[in-house]
Amino acid sequence: MRAAILLLVLLISLPAPCQQVTHGPILGRLSHQGVGVWVRTDRPGTFRVRYGTGPDRLSDVSDAQQTRLDRDNTGWVHLQGLASNTRYYYRVTTDDGNGLGGSFRTLPDAADAQDEELNPRGLFNFSFEFACGNNQNPGQGAGSETPAFRTMLTQLKDRIHFSIQNGDWLYEDQRTYSPAQWRRQTGVAVAQTPDVVRIAPTITGVWQNYKIYLTRSSALSAYHRNMPTFFTFDDHEILNDVWGAGSPGLRDRRAVFRDIGVQAWYDYLGWSNPLTFRQGIHFGRTTVAADSSVLVDPDADFSTLDLEQAATLHVHWGGETAGVNDNALDDVGGDPNAGVYEIVEVVDKHRLRVDPAVVQAGEVSYSIGRRSYYRFRVANCDFFCLDTRTHREMHDTRQPDKPGLSILGKRQKKWLLDGMKASDAQFLFVVSSVNFMVPHVGGGKVRATNKDDAWTVFLDEREQLIRFWDELGKPVCVLTGDLHNSFAIKITDRVWEFASGPHNSNNHWYSDEGARPASGPFQYGPRACDIRWSTFFRNDIPRQNLQHPTYCVVQINNVFDNPKQLGQSRWVAFPRPQVVFQYYQGLTGKLLYAESIVATR
Repeated sequence: MRAAILLLVLLISLPAPCQQVTHGPILGRLSHQGVGVWVRTDRPGTFRVRYGTGPDRLSDVSDAQQTRLDRDNTGWVHLQGLASNTRYYYRVTTDDGNGLGGSFRTLPDAADAQDEELNPRGLFNFSFEFACGNNQNPGQGAGSETPAFRTMLTQLKDRIHFSIQNGDWLYEDQRTYSPAQWRRQTGVAVAQTPDVVRIAPTITGVWQNYKIYLTRSSALSAYHRNMPTFFTFDDHEILNDVWGAGSPGLRDRRAVFRDIGVQAWYDYLGWSNPLTFRQGIHFGRTTVAADSSVLVDPDADFSTLDLEQAATLHVHWGGETAGVNDNALDDVGGDPNAGVYEIVEVVDKHRLRVDPAVVQAGEVSYSIGRRSYYRFRVANCDFFCLDTRTHREMHDTRQPDKPGLSILGKRQKKWLLDGMKASDAQFLFVVSSVNFMVPHVGGGKVRATNKDDAWTVFLDEREQLIRFWDELGKPVCVLTGDLHNSFAIKITDRVWEFASGPHNSNNHWYSDEGARPASGPFQYGPRACDIRWSTFFRNDIPRQNLQHPTYCVVQINNVFDNPKQLGQSRWVAFPRPQVVFQYYQGLTGKLLYAESIVATR
């Protein structure tokens, strides 16, 4: 008895475990007056950010921000009220000590640049980097140290303002990391398991995927500590070759992993983007009746669900391997009701009418997707960042020109067209995680049939967009990813595609890309285009030797310096600004190619 009392006293007197920052910081949400700072901690708690205009002058402190267990102990804080076009230094702190830090530069502000005579619109120059494809998995890339990020950090830190990671930030790894392992990692009991883990247990494997990528690559982590980034997601953030997530009636293991993968992406990366749509993913678990078109969930409140912000409803595949990238698992097991459903109507607080009807009685885990496309503006440039996976209908390579087939979905397409038509920007950038003029029909371990991730199996919609863009009367630059090569393509006099990457993944053979040429005329579908330049690899090169990372820096030249006195500056607006695309070899930083586009007015 005395021993038990002594043990109890000792336990009570022990200090609480120290809270540590395990991953991050990551920078995002960049503007002329603010930036976001993200971290992950080993247990839920609070953190702050100390910041200032010198590494030894971190005199300002942010408000305390929580990290949340149901977000894998992640959280972010928004630093606001910063000075424009200014380099800041920062460090993350917790109650138990300091984390890492870095520096960033805020965007310029039009108000500071405006001159009634010389620069009436307050334009300024800026630059950004974009690319895709960070595969660290053995034999599939340039290694876990991601050398291109080391090159970019060295050469771009003081040159550009931000990056756009255009999908495939990670590739599937440790996806079977279980809830039990996660509870041991986070030190929580079974009773403390968050609802999202209880309903969608394979999310712990996706969380682990992000953690291992940040842990393994010091260069990747250092880059994100010092370079604010906007993100899109592509298939690997979900599951390789995820198609048809927007096609009601489809039963497909990969498609119905969408919301699990996207939620983890928001927890780790997607927070960084300015939100156009704020309604999050809804996860639920309930019992369904056979042949019923009404889903009843007594724990849900569907009266708050805005269908205008919702995507399709998915019944999850289930099982510990649901998020594993293995073709052999695609037709194995799975909940009999797993599939894609359209939400026809909200019947009442606890009931939804869906189509098609569920086929078998039983308990199901389900989710309702969200809208993840967004828009931001810098100077005279408008950026429309698309979601090419959430609303994507199932294609058929035997009928790539099927009328009405959509990669965007009706709402996203209308949002894009309306926004671009109303924009007064001189340059319009459309950020698409999949390629526009070049097909993606191969590439190692892929789905054997119906393979094509690109817009080349959505030819009807692609042609509608090209005609619309060409009629806008200003340059439209489509920034693409997915394929592990870079290219500059002239589609019309005003419409261009610029693909950039990979950051780290192995390159693709030309045969994976519709047997395109390295440069010159190319046609895949009804419209010919001109490939001005590309990275190009013949299919006699072993795939493990295709290690040629590439990135692109986009430089917007709006003003030029015209000083009256040496050592001073006086910025004058160009009558016709230019955008210059510059491609660099990721290992050396050597310039490979440049293309300039001039504003039409």
